Amino acid sequence: MEQSTQKLMDWINSHVNETIVIEKKELRDLDKIHFNLEAVEFRSAEDVIDDYLGSALILKGFGSTLNADGELVSLPHSTYDLAIDGLRIEDISDRKAEITTEKAKYTLSVD
Repeated sequence: MEQSTQKLMDWINSHVNETIVIEKKELRDLDKIHFNLEAVEFRSAEDVIDDYLGSALILKGFGSTLNADGELVSLPHSTYDLAIDGLRIEDISDRKAEITTEKAKYTLSVD
């Protein structure tokens, strides 16, 4: 596991049993998720059969987001895959982490 991946995983692990707000900006789309974190695992791209799945941190717990109508809806699964291919940590502090990957820019903060 790369050093930046381990650093991010350590940060996430330090906030188990807390609510993490995940803001994901991809192209012109912005998603905001409130995720009650119970655990985190690393998934290597080498461990999956599907070529389109890369390495990721798998956040376990439950969460919710606002839909297009502005209604709060639960996430359909009890996990959130944080793709980490090309991971670069822009800034990290006790309560906030800003990262960039090949596909998106994320801000993770403790609610």
